[in-house]
Amino acid sequence: MINIFMIDNGEILGDLQDNISATLTREHYLLNNLRTFSDVNLISIPYKQLPRTNFVYRIYNNIIKSVVALNSILVLMKKKPLVFFTYPMSLTTIQNRVLFRFCKYFNLKIILDVQDTIEQIGAIGSGRSELNNEIEKYCLKEAELLLMLNEEMWQYIKNQYNLPAKNIVISPNGFEKSFIEEYPEPYKSIKNRFNICYIGGITKNRGIDILVQACTELHEKYPYMKLYIIGIYGEGISKELKDTIETSDIIVRKEVPRKEIRKIFQDIDTCIMPYNPNEGYLNRSSPTKLYEYIGCGKPIICTKCESLIQIGKDDSILYVDYDVEDFKRKIEFLIKNPQSREDMSKKLIEIRYDYLWDKRAVDLHDAVKSLK
Repeated sequence: MINIFMIDNGEILGDLQDNISATLTREHYLLNNLRTFSDVNLISIPYKQLPRTNFVYRIYNNIIKSVVALNSILVLMKKKPLVFFTYPMSLTTIQNRVLFRFCKYFNLKIILDVQDTIEQIGAIGSGRSELNNEIEKYCLKEAELLLMLNEEMWQYIKNQYNLPAKNIVISPNGFEKSFIEEYPEPYKSIKNRFNICYIGGITKNRGIDILVQACTELHEKYPYMKLYIIGIYGEGISKELKDTIETSDIIVRKEVPRKEIRKIFQDIDTCIMPYNPNEGYLNRSSPTKLYEYIGCGKPIICTKCESLIQIGKDDSILYVDYDVEDFKRKIEFLIKNPQSREDMSKKLIEIRYDYLWDKRAVDLHDAVKSLK
């Protein structure tokens, strides 16, 4: 039996509840699919946390995390399991950074699921991080097994930190089978309807400004088109853009829990992945949203990020340059050519089984067996 101890809150394995984080979504589905293997015993400690709305709640949360860390040490000493950390989320608390060093001191093998790097903070965040390059290098160097989102990310990190040869699993994000159950058949176009959808953070470098401008200008020609933005505001969005999104008659913004995401595609005609490929971090990304778009089989427009350019096999994805005019050209092409939308959907339906979370779990399972 392969014992694997999950460092993060075990409640992640249960109901996703109102979670809107793609990071937690990955951990939820990847580990739940991993524990379906008969030779895997996944161990976790679930615990409650209060909203970080005041000082007292933050103190309470830290006390609970410290108690959980002490209990975790008991589990680690007794079971001597493989230990599963996510990066950076697991390492943002001092308790878990102590547990990481504890594992190394007692020669416990660490699996590190690298979902993001410090570089993300500058690309789409505030520029402030609870971690630093020294901690990042230490964690990457000392883990026994690294899960990387794509080859581009691994090559960049390996060169940045001069890392030695490592056990690597290339494990992009994915989608859950419920998408196939919700959308078993290819997309069918509806005359005089064109709803375009973006899911994810509303921050700098995600192409939201270009997308909004392109759709606003096209709406004058195609008054029936609408843009649905599913996400929350983050860093780098101007007040002017935010006001446009919130007041526009053609834009609908919502916040939807991750467990409900698949249902929002019912009336969507095209999904869009507008990341800035000129930003190095985003050029090596693996957005959960893209795989969920594939999962529902709706037509997709995607910018030419290096890590995403090979996913759209046989013209199943329409790739676009990162500028307003090309966005307009590609969106208008799909508006005017409903048959092309339906053809793209059929191709996505054919390839989508390759991107299920259970496929990712198979690769992880093969790798952890080799660690034992």
